[in-house]
Amino acid sequence: MREVLPGVFLVPQNGEKGYGYTHFVERPAGNLILDASRVGSISDAFDALAGRGGVKAAVISDRHLGGAATNQIAERFGAEIFCSVIEAEAMGHRRNQLHIDHILPYARTTVLGDVQLIPTPGHTAGQFSTLVEVGGARLLFTADFIWREAGRWRPGSPSRKKMLAGLEGLRDLAFDHVVPWTGYGQTELFVPIASVNETVDAMIAACSKP
Repeated sequence: MREVLPGVFLVPQNGEKGYGYTHFVERPAGNLILDASRVGSISDAFDALAGRGGVKAAVISDRHLGGAATNQIAERFGAEIFCSVIEAEAMGHRRNQLHIDHILPYARTTVLGDVQLIPTPGHTAGQFSTLVEVGGARLLFTADFIWREAGRWRPGSPSRKKMLAGLEGLRDLAFDHVVPWTGYGQTELFVPIASVNETVDAMIAACSKP
């Protein structure tokens, strides 16, 4: 595991398989797992996670990020698994093979006392981003709703029409960093945010199609 911000760690899939890293968020009220891949596993890191207090909860942010990895996390740590109703239904036949404790309405929801799940449709219809305070900083984990590559924002859909509602929904939030999905070859692991409005404008401008 690699700590990239205070309390935020990158966890590789076993053998660096799958699409990229999973995020482990260490917090006094209970540790979180975000961005666990459907096609990978982080079981090689379970002993290290246990040494840091285990995992209280994991968020399946979208239909591509629920599967064996989240099932294993629930089984090993007794972690609660959260997912939106839209993404749970979209997983179709796989849904019966998934451990999900809380299937949530698609609206802003606070879980575990202070973790906010923010609707960010665009990449998928029911994706959640996760806003959580860690070490005094407010971090917005966007998974693959929007990420960074070569110093530029990369939206989860190139369509401005599809992304706009999710992006505009970020304007009234306060966050200090965006922590997006991170592939193994990426070097920009988080993005400091000076102005939320200017950041949202730049994200919208990155959509290459109407």
